[in-house]
Amino acid sequence: MIRPPDDTPLDAANEAAPTSATLKGERLVIRADADGRIGMGHVMRCLAIAQSWIAFGGQVRLACTAVPPAIAERYHDAGAEVVLHDRWPPEDLVDDAAAIVVDGMQIPDTDLAAIAASGIPLATIDDMGHRDRYPGALVVNQNLHASVGLYAGKAKARLCLGPFWGLLRHEFRRDLAAPRPMPDIAGHLLVLMGGADPMGYSALALEAAARAAETLSGDPEVILVVGAANPAIDALERRAAGLPVRIDLRHDVRDMAALLSTADLAVSAAGSTVLEMATLGVPMIIGAQNESEIGPAAALARRAAAIDVGPLESVELTLLTDTISALAVDADRRRGLAANARSLVDGLGADRVAAAIATLVVSQDGSA
Repeated sequence: MIRPPDDTPLDAANEAAPTSATLKGERLVIRADADGRIGMGHVMRCLAIAQSWIAFGGQVRLACTAVPPAIAERYHDAGAEVVLHDRWPPEDLVDDAAAIVVDGMQIPDTDLAAIAASGIPLATIDDMGHRDRYPGALVVNQNLHASVGLYAGKAKARLCLGPFWGLLRHEFRRDLAAPRPMPDIAGHLLVLMGGADPMGYSALALEAAARAAETLSGDPEVILVVGAANPAIDALERRAAGLPVRIDLRHDVRDMAALLSTADLAVSAAGSTVLEMATLGVPMIIGAQNESEIGPAAALARRAAAIDVGPLESVELTLLTDTISALAVDADRRRGLAANARSLVDGLGADRVAAAIATLVVSQDGSA
C-alpha cells in the first residue's frame, strides 16, 4: 500500500488509479516557468500532468514567460502547445481554457484569485503552504511532508497531498516486478542537482562522489547529470576531466528513468527528482538546495527512504564524501532505503491529478 502523509485519511492510499477519462479536446492551460533561477522542477512536473491530460483526450497549452528550448521541445513531443509571453494576465489564461494549473510562487496571489473568480476550475501545485490563500478547486502538494495543517484556514479546495499524487512523467510508471539486485559495492554513483543548479552544488557533489569512488574497489564510475539550464556545464566538464576516476557527464538527459535505473546510489538535491528515484528504488543521499526542499528531505529521512545531509549550503566536503563512501559499501542499508522509498510512490499520481481536474470539467459543463 502506498503510504499517505501522517494526517491524510488512510482511504486515500487505496484510491484506484484512473484508467480512463472522457475528455473531448478540452484544453488544460498550465501556467509555469523555468529558467536558471527558478529551476526546471515546476515545468517538468507539470509535463507529467500534460501527458496524462492528453492521454485522456484533452489538449494542453503551457503558458510561460521563460522556458529553455529543450524543455519546450519535450512539451511539443508530448503533443502540447507552448506559448511564451513576457507576462500572462489572468484574462489571457482563462481564454479558451477548460481548466488551469498554476505552479510557481512567482505567480501572484491576485492572479490565482482572478482565475478562481472566473469560474474556470483551478488547480494549484504547491510545496510549502506559503501563500495566504489558495482559491480554486484543487491544491496538489506531492511532497512527503505535506499535511492538512499547511492549508488550515487558507483553502476550501480539495487537498491532494503526498507522494500518492506525485507528478511523475509516464517514463516513471513503476513496473511492480522486484527491483534489480543491489550489488555489494556500488559501482555506479549518480550525481544530479536538478535542471538548473543555481547555487552550483553539482561541483561539491561531483568532488565528493569522486573522492568516495577512489576508495572503492571494482573501478566504480561517477555519472554526473547536468540539467538543461545549468550555466556551469563547461566548468563541470573541465573539472570532470581532471578527476582520477571515471566520470560520465550527461547533459539534458531525455530518458531519465533509464539512467536512474542503472544507479547503485544517487547524490541529489531534494527536489522533484527524489520521487522519480523513489519509484525506481534508487538509494538516495539528498540535501536541500533551498528552503522548499528542507521539509521534503527531512520527511524522507524520517521514513528511512533517504539519507538527508541537510541544507547543501552548509554541507562540508568531508562529510558528504564519508556519507557516500559508507553507503556505497553497505548493501543492506541501500536495500532498505530502496524498499522504503518504493513504498511511498507508484508513478501514477499525474493520472490521479489529471482525472481529478477532468472530473471538475465534466461536472461543470456536462459535455466532456
